Amino acid sequence: MPSPRHDALNRLIRDHLDLPIRLLREVGGIELPTGGPLWVGPGDLRDRISREMHADTVVFAGPPQDRWFSTIVEVETEMSEQKLRQTVEAAEILRLETRKPVYVIFITPDPCAARFTKPVEIISGCLEITMQHVIVGPDRIPVLTDPNQMAADLLTAALSVMAHGQLPEVAEAFVKLLTDLPDDDAASLFGYTIDMASPQARRLLEETVTTYVPEHSPWAQNLYRKGRAAGREEGRQEGWQEGWRVGDARGRAMEKVASVFTVLRFRGIDIPPARHMQITTCTDLALLEIWLRRALEATHIDDLFDDGSGPEPRS
Repeated sequence: MPSPRHDALNRLIRDHLDLPIRLLREVGGIELPTGGPLWVGPGDLRDRISREMHADTVVFAGPPQDRWFSTIVEVETEMSEQKLRQTVEAAEILRLETRKPVYVIFITPDPCAARFTKPVEIISGCLEITMQHVIVGPDRIPVLTDPNQMAADLLTAALSVMAHGQLPEVAEAFVKLLTDLPDDDAASLFGYTIDMASPQARRLLEETVTTYVPEHSPWAQNLYRKGRAAGREEGRQEGWQEGWRVGDARGRAMEKVASVFTVLRFRGIDIPPARHMQITTCTDLALLEIWLRRALEATHIDDLFDDGSGPEPRS
């Protein structure tokens, strides 16, 4: 089953189709035509004897009626020879289908990715197929430690956190970058990147967000304003206003509650009424902090809790 990191990186690619083309040029040194439309094609590839293969993302360049070339983009948490050989076959199927050049790029956080850069050869009788693919691993992704550098290229910033987010200076620069972005851009970039990061980097990002974002970030203040507005809509106007006006324990608890709800909603996670009430009525700061950290990587509301008491069973 694909991991959140795998899905997040594929979402990033599908939302920014120029990214794999840029990487082919900049990392692979491949000359490609420019100026034409880019569009996502079907990733399910089938040869004449009905063997079906699936590519993570296939990007076509040029007019649909006369494509210039195709690019297979594979997201791999861990590179393997088996995956390389499977992709050779997928690329050959796509070439036979389109009769146009096909390029293959792997984007991976695997620290051992450089071992797999040599061409892959498949020899069968008198036929020989060679794939000269491009691998974008941690060694080919810059370590960005300056928010201004990151602001100049947000996509590279996201990749830098994916590959090097375990470094405090990278995590700090990224979190500071968020404070200078428009709210929607910050939320979108944060959503991609927190899912793409390694567990170690994700924990560091969480700690860095806790340190920097509440005090210095207009983006965070906007999130908290949304949390307070949601609280007012749900009939807790006085409690929210009091929580944000004074620095007592209840106020800090409500601040954490707002943060938990905001992160969950930005991640598109449904909050059943029973869980909503459980979070809202909690005044334990330590427990709320645990829930907030878990919300940053949760895929279901029950991922926040370890009491086994889920009010509503997963479907």
